Amino acid sequence: MTRGDPEEPGTTTGAGTGSGPNRTVAAPSTPDPAGPAGGPPLPPEAVAATLQPPGRARGLPAEAYTSDRVFAWEQERFWRRDWVCLGRVDRLAAPGEQAGLDVAGAGVLAVRDATGALRTFRNACRHRGHELVGRGCTVRRSTIWCAYHAWVYRLDGSLRHAPRFDPPPDADLDLLPVRSAQWRGWLFVDLSGDAPPLAEVVGDLDAVLAPYRPETLRVVATQAYDVAANWKLVVENYLECYHCPSTHPELSRVQRTDGGESFRATGAWLGGHLDLRNSAATMSLDGAGPDWTFPDLDEDAVRQVRYHLLPPGLLVTATPDHLVTHRLVPLAADRTRVECEWLFAAELVDAGTDPGYAVSFWHTTNQQDWAACESVQRGVSGGGYRPGPLAPQEDLLHTFLARLAEAYRGAGPTGTDPGPVR
Repeated sequence: MTRGDPEEPGTTTGAGTGSGPNRTVAAPSTPDPAGPAGGPPLPPEAVAATLQPPGRARGLPAEAYTSDRVFAWEQERFWRRDWVCLGRVDRLAAPGEQAGLDVAGAGVLAVRDATGALRTFRNACRHRGHELVGRGCTVRRSTIWCAYHAWVYRLDGSLRHAPRFDPPPDADLDLLPVRSAQWRGWLFVDLSGDAPPLAEVVGDLDAVLAPYRPETLRVVATQAYDVAANWKLVVENYLECYHCPSTHPELSRVQRTDGGESFRATGAWLGGHLDLRNSAATMSLDGAGPDWTFPDLDEDAVRQVRYHLLPPGLLVTATPDHLVTHRLVPLAADRTRVECEWLFAAELVDAGTDPGYAVSFWHTTNQQDWAACESVQRGVSGGGYRPGPLAPQEDLLHTFLARLAEAYRGAGPTGTDPGPVR
């Protein structure tokens, strides 16, 4: 693989510049009257088997996937204290465009200001907290406007006008900024303001993805899925291909399902690669694709499919001619929204290349994965589940689960809460 010094993502406080079908749902999640407070969400003995070395380690207990208390704890530790991807920065391309977004139940307002900078704020009016843009909605205005009492803010977040009211002169009523950063065309926010620099979290993933030029790619298709499974099951499924021969017949015809290697990563990310079969040019139902590959790929990468997890919830799959991303949005202990995007180079888009070959392939694969994850969710719910041993092919999965287990039991360097999943 091509390696190099990682590019420092542009980190700011509130501003940044830079580049289904119907299914049977699982049993209800496990309520916990104790709530998310009061120490680790699982006792140390519950995760001891997960922390065993490879060959002896087992998966997490059922409560990790079904307990409301565990889910609330994860939302606080992993999604509100670390960098979370909110999607592509070019979603808001023109000055005045604004989007209401959600991070672990907290509203975030992303705004493209008059200078072209992308700013992020808490999505709450400083008067009485009314949302400024509805969650999931996008608008374009010359100002930020609250529909409740008509308070008006400039695009930089400063208060412009409070009708029929003179606030106290010493009151700071500007919108509250949210720490944000951009990396390779994606927008990230850190609700806590205390996470390590994004460049440290990304590590050498920046150099690994550089040949694919993700910041220059165009989104050619999007698809959102409502998956009736815990968010970790989606990640776990992504991190291993042990299931591929039996679950993905189409994928197994164009990509080898064993013989790959895991990357030795710096930063928080995990990943690995598998080779295309000799008869396949890319990931499509028949293995055919455009007579084009990313020009900066080396001779290995041009015949590989590379899978990358940037915790807690961005999955980036790189093929020789396109990228596919999955952005996870946990909704409940047993429900996850997955937003999938297909990214193509401008050269292919301008040449009129139909992305349908990639869209149909990954949509088929997605549906198979979600059905498997939902079946696991049902299997671990309702009592009686005991986690089994992890297979040798599940080394990345073991690393991910061990990080979670360490966080659950609060085993930092000094026995304190280790914070985000790393």
